[in-house]
Amino acid sequence: MLPYESFVEKLSRDFDSIPETSEIKSGVIFPLFGSNTTAEGIILTERAKHLKSHPGQISFPGGVMETSDSNLLVTALREWEEEMGVKQTTLDVLGKLEGLHTRTGFHITPFLAKYNGDFSFSKNVDEVERVILLPFSELWIKPFYAIEIPNREPKHFAYYFDLPDGLLWGATCEMILRFLKAHSSFDRTPKLVKPNLAKPPFLDPKSL
Repeated sequence: MLPYESFVEKLSRDFDSIPETSEIKSGVIFPLFGSNTTAEGIILTERAKHLKSHPGQISFPGGVMETSDSNLLVTALREWEEEMGVKQTTLDVLGKLEGLHTRTGFHITPFLAKYNGDFSFSKNVDEVERVILLPFSELWIKPFYAIEIPNREPKHFAYYFDLPDGLLWGATCEMILRFLKAHSSFDRTPKLVKPNLAKPPFLDPKSL
């Protein structure tokens, strides 16, 4: 559990700036749940299995910036409503986290938010397979792996958590790890393993 007072004041409140990059820009909500004073976990989604992009992957609610969006927070909140089926008023936006460049040409800006609703989501079945509530405690005890990305200098690693709800990996996993390392006592060292799949996610922990 993480007391909000331990990290909220460290967050950026610059919601209007847009990254100067030629990459595809996207915004996501990094939604926390818990009590009024303490964050106990993260709300995630499993993407619908019929989607062309990252089908079945565990991810944050969010998406690509549209020309009508004045900034990326607007993007993230719009996508929250579309995917989760609840109003953005169920969120208290706490701040902006560091953006992430992906190997697939995207720049993702995560916005940390406290969820104040009753968990009665009306998920968009065209986009969301299911809603996942991930307690922080799971990230301290569940299997944690890393693989080295080939042909990258300096060395770069992809990280994985083998969770009861599925495999947490990719950009979502990277953003969660950044948050934990910056604002919690998380200091786990992943088990370095070899890829055992020829395509994403490149790792099947059940076959190690």
